[in-house]
Amino acid sequence: MTAMLTAENITIDDADVRLAGETPRPRGATLVLRDADGAEIELPARIQRMLLAALASVAENGEASIGRLPKELTSTVAAEILSVSRPTLMKWVREGRISGFKVGTHTRFKREDVLALQEERKKERRAAFAALREDDAEWD
Repeated sequence: MTAMLTAENITIDDADVRLAGETPRPRGATLVLRDADGAEIELPARIQRMLLAALASVAENGEASIGRLPKELTSTVAAEILSVSRPTLMKWVREGRISGFKVGTHTRFKREDVLALQEERKKERRAAFAALREDDAEWD
């Protein structure tokens, strides 16, 4: 069996996972489409990142999931995206680190706000890791 497209899913088998793992992903490479006449069409950078991330996920986890997040997220989904507990997320709302809004009695979050905070947290972790590496290098 090979990758199979259904109405909603692409099903892959072990051979696809193995091939994903064997596929080189060199830095600076560009994904292009080649039409029947051999003309190359470069994919937009965002689409390239999405496809490369899906390839990396298949190679590392044996699966990938691509979906569109709704504009409004529940606190559970937002907390999952941010890799924190729901109580931590709600604490951040009280502290003003992220804004939420009420729909009835439930707190909701704007997708853009959650993704912006996710990126901010990634930058913070990278900076902390770089500082740790610098400190470690001083001890060597």
